Amino acid sequence: MNFIALKRLFILSVSEGPGISTANKCVLQAELASMGYRLTNPELLDRASETFFLKYRDTMNFLKSLRGGDVDYVPLFTGFPDQVPEDNAYFARRVMGYLGNRFDMFEDGTLLESGIRVPEWLFDLNAFGADPITQFQVNSLWEQGVTDQNARETEERVQWIDLELVFEDTASDRLRDWLRAALYANASVKEEWHDDLSELLTLFGAKALDPNQIAQKENLALVMRLLWREGYHEDAAGLAQNATDLLRLFAALTDSNISLATKITFPKFSRPQRRAVLGVLEKQRNLAEDLNRYRGLWLEIGRYLHVSEFHKTHPHTHKAFDLLRNGKVVTFNSKTEKLIADGLVTELLHHLEHRPGVLARKLHELLRRFPKKTTAILAAFERSAASVTAKNLLVLLHYFQSINESPIRTVVNKRGKMKVLENNAVQGMTPSQVDQTVALIREQLTHRIAEKESWVDQSVWIDPDLEHYIVPLQQRAASDGLLTFGRGSQIPIDEGKVLRLFVYWKQTARTTDLDLSLIQFDETFVYRGHVSYTNLASDGIVHSGDLQSAPRGAAEFIDVTLDQLPKETRYLAIQVYRFAGEAFAEMQAHAGWMVRKKVSRRYRGFDIKSVVNKFDLNGTGSYCVPLVVDLKTRRAILTDLYMGTRAFYNNVEGECGNVAKAVQAIVGYRESRPNLKTLAEIHLAARQGEIAQSETADIRFGVKEADFNAHDTATILADLL
Repeated sequence: MNFIALKRLFILSVSEGPGISTANKCVLQAELASMGYRLTNPELLDRASETFFLKYRDTMNFLKSLRGGDVDYVPLFTGFPDQVPEDNAYFARRVMGYLGNRFDMFEDGTLLESGIRVPEWLFDLNAFGADPITQFQVNSLWEQGVTDQNARETEERVQWIDLELVFEDTASDRLRDWLRAALYANASVKEEWHDDLSELLTLFGAKALDPNQIAQKENLALVMRLLWREGYHEDAAGLAQNATDLLRLFAALTDSNISLATKITFPKFSRPQRRAVLGVLEKQRNLAEDLNRYRGLWLEIGRYLHVSEFHKTHPHTHKAFDLLRNGKVVTFNSKTEKLIADGLVTELLHHLEHRPGVLARKLHELLRRFPKKTTAILAAFERSAASVTAKNLLVLLHYFQSINESPIRTVVNKRGKMKVLENNAVQGMTPSQVDQTVALIREQLTHRIAEKESWVDQSVWIDPDLEHYIVPLQQRAASDGLLTFGRGSQIPIDEGKVLRLFVYWKQTARTTDLDLSLIQFDETFVYRGHVSYTNLASDGIVHSGDLQSAPRGAAEFIDVTLDQLPKETRYLAIQVYRFAGEAFAEMQAHAGWMVRKKVSRRYRGFDIKSVVNKFDLNGTGSYCVPLVVDLKTRRAILTDLYMGTRAFYNNVEGECGNVAKAVQAIVGYRESRPNLKTLAEIHLAARQGEIAQSETADIRFGVKEADFNAHDTATILADLL
């Protein structure tokens, strides 16, 4: 529980007592400061118990891991960033080393554990953290590199992270509130939160929640799993509103993907459990159609449920499975498409009003294909809008506001992979249609927000900087890390001389090579150069060298000296490529960036105090684009995208065009996606609050230290949407 509180809420839990001794207070605050943490209320230590120190070391180690300081970072070139060899000369020496070892030409030199012999005249091994010829890790050079890094000076600049001290009861209450906010969120939360949510569910019990307030089906599956495992099978299955909800329960029970984006496995059922499942299916009105949405999965699980054994007690379910097996299911979507193709608009709108969510998704297509029926289409949408979530109304609002402006559109799927598409809709709607649609959606969204608690006589402050922070609507596949802002948010880069990027990975079963790379683009997203293992340096940018294996844990860095970059460079796109070996999710892998004031071989390559963000690499793509830097605005744009389909041999040269499109798309998120400032202003108007200055406001929207913080995605999704 304490670790979840630290990771999710940045609160440090202590038990009450007579006070911690002065010596221990100094030890605690000094060690926290060495990692870049500080207490916002250290006076609480005078009322805390010394028992905190019984788990002190575990707590410190966990705080290290949050910023990536729990592992050792040894680059290939130990003289980085001062002493990085020239590409061609280094490559020529490597070739000489390969040939010399292949034909047994070297009589003298150091024989490494790998069997490679390195003559002193060819390479000075003190300058390398791995074999300079193969670029594979060897124990002796790695251990020498660790010793060297630990002996170096640390950075004087600190990127502070604030921790709040709270007593255990308060921590418990805050975690219960966070659990409810996360599970009541009106958009998907991070998959990497699921373990923490499950642990808290087990701790607090299902009675701590109101299932009726759980809007997201994936969150509901976690509650259903808890009830199922405690033996309340009928209660668990009873929370399912359709067949797909049961599939999510099965996925949760077998630790498969709850979003159903990938193939799931099924639990073994006892006879009472089968009856509980079949009892839910029997009550569904459109069962055959619901089953058909995941036909392959249901045909497989039907064999485990033994539906035919219950044909007398559950005839509706038996018939639905029979239709499913014979491929005779008539679906809502197939009827929709036929009505669209036949141009029967009146019948189509009557049909769609039974599924408001489908009508909302089809709204643009209908307006584009039947412009003469605009009034009727919008009237049908208005009649059904009460059943469309505030989240979807907000997305629709910004979709239609930008529909005629951008030449490209982006789609991010359940697994966090992006596709960049041409905006074929640019010619599809007239300005009058767009204006009418936007006005109607805004009106409906305002009505929905107005249903929340009134802010009459309440003063509200909205931080203008929130316009740079995107509403976190697509969090399902988002990487877990220090910063939890929505994808596309633009974070100011604090003053510093150098932006140091880093990646770390440790292979498990196969030799694995990840490559940290960077592409430069100008104002119009035209390629202006790159730095990677194929090009180690450019004006103001330098790479720490390519490591091609990671049995001990490998690290690569790129330093960007911000005031030395070419004037035509506007954007820096950072990528991590899978060149060979294991997928990101199969191993321990993370990346991030630091802002450094001093960089030379005198200072540690990785300095925990200067880490701005550290995040896990866990996506399914062949490469990751975690970050884009806008040099003009001095902001880091969180992208957190996984792209590509090739299993191996991915690099900058092969993906430059796709990265350019992704960068253009993510930079455009400020115009095409709703931001937190706009969301706050909608609440202010709909709930009739009065705008005020920060110091006097009753309700505050801000980046941090506010009632609604930009990084508090759970609260935003639960309370504002």
